[in-house]
Amino acid sequence: MGNAPGTRPSRTRAPLPALVALLLVVATEAGADWRWEYSSPAPLFLDRSYVFGSPNRIRRQGDPDSPAPLLFEAQIAPNLFFPQLHNGHFRSKGGEWFLTAVLTPYIRLRMLNTDSNPVIPPSYVPKITLQVAHLRVLPGSRGKDGPGRGLALAANLTVGHYSNGQEGCFFANQEGTDPECTPAQGELPLNELTGSFSTNFLRGELHARTAFAVEPDLDSAWLVGGGSFLELNTTIGPGGITEEQRRVYGDGNWGVSLLGERIWKQHRFRLECALSAPFGETPHRRATVSAEVAALPYWGAGFGLFARYVYGQDSYNILFLERANFWQFGLVFELSPGARLKAEDAETDADKRRPPGFR
Repeated sequence: MGNAPGTRPSRTRAPLPALVALLLVVATEAGADWRWEYSSPAPLFLDRSYVFGSPNRIRRQGDPDSPAPLLFEAQIAPNLFFPQLHNGHFRSKGGEWFLTAVLTPYIRLRMLNTDSNPVIPPSYVPKITLQVAHLRVLPGSRGKDGPGRGLALAANLTVGHYSNGQEGCFFANQEGTDPECTPAQGELPLNELTGSFSTNFLRGELHARTAFAVEPDLDSAWLVGGGSFLELNTTIGPGGITEEQRRVYGDGNWGVSLLGERIWKQHRFRLECALSAPFGETPHRRATVSAEVAALPYWGAGFGLFARYVYGQDSYNILFLERANFWQFGLVFELSPGARLKAEDAETDADKRRPPGFR
């Protein structure tokens, strides 16, 4: 790799907590009027859940049926909120601040359409996210009688574990069980059927989203925004990345995303594009790009239809060296902002609602 073990990650590890700390310092300056929110936390910039199929086949080294047709794939990512801290109100001069802790027992699984319909080793990604977020009305808004504009900013700091629950050797030319594998220095290809894949990671994210042409009733708007992330693999803790896996999987990943969304009478239509790439890996892997369109009707209370195209590398645990060229179609599930809002006590409480997409 050209560096002593552990030296490369140390150069980028320090700035990650600053993603949250910077907004946390500003939030503290906003005032001491913090209050706990127990029943209707604001879900901003968190994972979604998906269930979908694909006409494209799944490739696995060593599988006699490869490439095999996919019966379905699921990404299950419930966001479990701890009590959320709020300060201010989005209509006030200083806007509204949120301090959030979220536990996400994230799981991905694939079922192949072959004899016995096997579920190949799932991806387990339990994680906890600390978020500092800010929501405010932008200058130039016309108030309650005309279209308005709003801004949401957030910094997420996530600590998580990523594994596939297997105990086989990482490389196909090794025998035994992890970590007692022979020969000790394995060689490509990977053992993509039963190979152990495991890493702990630290991830920092920055998000921004602007709402404009927000109608006075807050039920229609246009949204544009984007985000970025930096993720670092670490050997710290049980299940941390091994040096042989780091050499092939890399020191971490980075990525950016862009989003455009139309909310019309609380029906939501979204277009999102993303780019991600690993770093510090040998052999070098190409970047992955994706484009997703989704429609989430108001009566769906959080679920809708989506279509996505993915080109680059497979992101399913130990299959990361396989090329991805997938079309995906199915259902998307989000924590519906409206479904968790407390009922308004009177017509005069209508101005307490948050803009669509920021509830």
